[in-house]
Amino acid sequence: MNKKRINTISNEFPLSQPTAKKYIYMSEDEIKSLDSPTYYKKKKTVMDEYLNIIYKMLRDNRKPEIIMAYVLRKGYNGSLRTLEKYIKLLAKNNFNRKLSRNWAFEFAYPNDLTVIRRNELLKYMTTKNPETKKNEVIERNLEVIKEKYAIVHVLKDIYDEFYDILMESASDKLDSFMDKYKDSELAGFIDGLLNDISAVKNAISHIESNGFVEGNNNKFKLIKRILYGRANLPYLFKKSYLAFKFKTDDFDLALFL
Repeated sequence: MNKKRINTISNEFPLSQPTAKKYIYMSEDEIKSLDSPTYYKKKKTVMDEYLNIIYKMLRDNRKPEIIMAYVLRKGYNGSLRTLEKYIKLLAKNNFNRKLSRNWAFEFAYPNDLTVIRRNELLKYMTTKNPETKKNEVIERNLEVIKEKYAIVHVLKDIYDEFYDILMESASDKLDSFMDKYKDSELAGFIDGLLNDISAVKNAISHIESNGFVEGNNNKFKLIKRILYGRANLPYLFKKSYLAFKFKTDDFDLALFL
């Protein structure tokens, strides 16, 4: 049985290719065992007594918000996220109704509350380009943040110190940096530096870099993941050629024909 035949069966029936291949190559004993399948007792869940209600209300074209409110009023005491998930799945699988990702919930902060997310604070701390516009909300509240969370001030100083070592190509300062922080919260980071200290010092001292090579390797791996299980070597070459040569002067579309 060739791969083309497996693809045909997989497309004709709602089966994945591995499942189709499994059934095709079943032995006689495995086929006979299908005549007496093993039935497992279904585990009781908090949703069992409400599934029929949800199905009927969806069939009657009730709004999902109304269904959720009605199920809660009938005594459902489980997770709201679980209830939301079941309503969404029943609507999709039985009535082809696609609900938005967070149709049942809307998260909002009070108007008088200032919200600063961790990623925003990290971006503010690690941005060195003077032309980059600073987050005004963080600037207004930075002193309050440092007073409330002292670690922010510590991490900012550590980051600035390491950044200066990199920008000044001062590999000789790296040893004192590691000695200074080897017993701190950065112990894991320092261990990583020590494990590859020669390469790190070379990267700091020399302008040459393998970033171009590593970047292309990453691009090749991404292309391979995109094509996994769907193309052979010639198609992989064409996809890679298109990604790397499309904007070059010697690009030849005839290679794809």
